[in-house]
Amino acid sequence: MSFAAFVYVTFEMFAVGLISPMARDLNVSEGQIGLLMSVYAGLVAVVTIPLIHLTRNVDRRHLLIGTLLFLLGGIVLQATATSYATLVAGRVTAAFTHGVFWSLINPTAARIAPAGQTGKAVASVAIGSTLSMVLGSPLTTALGAAIGWRASTWVLGAAVVGALVMLVITLPSLPATHSQKDATARASRSAIPSLVLYLVFAVTAIFSTFTYLALLVERTAGHQFVPYGVSLYGIAGLIGVTWAGRRVDSRMIRINGLAAATLAASAIAGLLALHFVSGPAMFAVIAVFGAAAGALPTASTTIFLHAGEHNPDMASSISVVTFQVGIASGSAVGAAAVDLGYLSGTLLASAVLAALAFSVMATRSRSLLR
Repeated sequence: MSFAAFVYVTFEMFAVGLISPMARDLNVSEGQIGLLMSVYAGLVAVVTIPLIHLTRNVDRRHLLIGTLLFLLGGIVLQATATSYATLVAGRVTAAFTHGVFWSLINPTAARIAPAGQTGKAVASVAIGSTLSMVLGSPLTTALGAAIGWRASTWVLGAAVVGALVMLVITLPSLPATHSQKDATARASRSAIPSLVLYLVFAVTAIFSTFTYLALLVERTAGHQFVPYGVSLYGIAGLIGVTWAGRRVDSRMIRINGLAAATLAASAIAGLLALHFVSGPAMFAVIAVFGAAAGALPTASTTIFLHAGEHNPDMASSISVVTFQVGIASGSAVGAAAVDLGYLSGTLLASAVLAALAFSVMATRSRSLLR
C-alpha cells in the first residue's frame, strides 16, 4: 500500500518539477500547467464522497486494485499527449479514483494496525507518499530533463504496473465494514466541520507555494538546482512524517497546531529569501516548510479518524476531499500570482492561510476534541 501511495502521488505531482518543458512543448503558459493540479484536485473533490457511498459494500481489496487501473489509464494518456486537452484527459482519468484510493488506504492501514497505533499505521502509508517527494518527483524531473517528460511518464507507468502486481499478490480480502453510531460518535461529530476549515486553510497554504517550488528555486538559485530543491522538500517531508507518526497518537492537537504555525513562519522567511535572491536561505526555507508539510497529512488524517471513529471510511473521504479542495485552491492562488508576475504572492498567501489554520485549530477544534 505504501508503494501504491508512492506511485499515485508521484503522478499527481508530476508537473511540479517539469512546468517549463511541458509548457513549452504544448505551447501553453506555465500557469496553465500549474492549473493541472487544480483540475486534478477539483475532480477528486467532486467525485470522492459519492463514489465512497456507491462502493460502500465492495471489498476494499478490489477497490484499491481498481484505483491503480485508472491511474495506469491516466499515465497512458499523459505519455501520448500531443495537446493540452489530451493531457487534461489523462489527469482526469487518474483523478477519478484518486480520492477513493486515499479514502480507503488510511482506514485500511488503521484497521490492520494494533489498537492505539492509528497514527503509526497512517504514517507507514504516508512514508510512501512522502518518498514520492524524495525519490519520485526528483527522478521524474531528472528523467524529464534527460529523455523528455513523455518518456519519464512511461517509466512511472512501469512502476504503477509493479505496484499493481504487489497489491494483487499481498493484499488480503478486506470486506467492507459498516458504521456504528453511538453516543461517542454523536459527541465527536461536531468536530469535523472545524477540522475541515483547519485543513483547507493548511493545505491551500502548502500548495500555494509548493506548486511553484521550481520557480522559487530558479529565481533564487538557478534552474540547475530545481531537482535538488524538490528532493530537499521530500527529504524534509520524510523527517516530518516520521516525527509526526511517532507522536500523533498521543498529541494529535498539538502536532497539527505546530505544523500550521511552522508553515506560516517558514513562508514569511521565504519572502525574505526571495526578496534578497538568496539561494541558501531559500533552501533552508524549503527544508522547514517541507518538514511541516510532510507532518500534516499524517497528523490531519489521524485527527479526522479520531473525530469520525464511528465511520472511518466517510471521515477519511471528507479529509481527502478537503485536502483536494486545498490543493486545487492553493495551485489556483499560486497560478494567479505567477501569471501576474508576482511570484512572492505564493509565499504571502501561504503565510496568511497557515496562520488562519493555526487559529482554527487553537480556538475551535481544540475545544471540541479535548
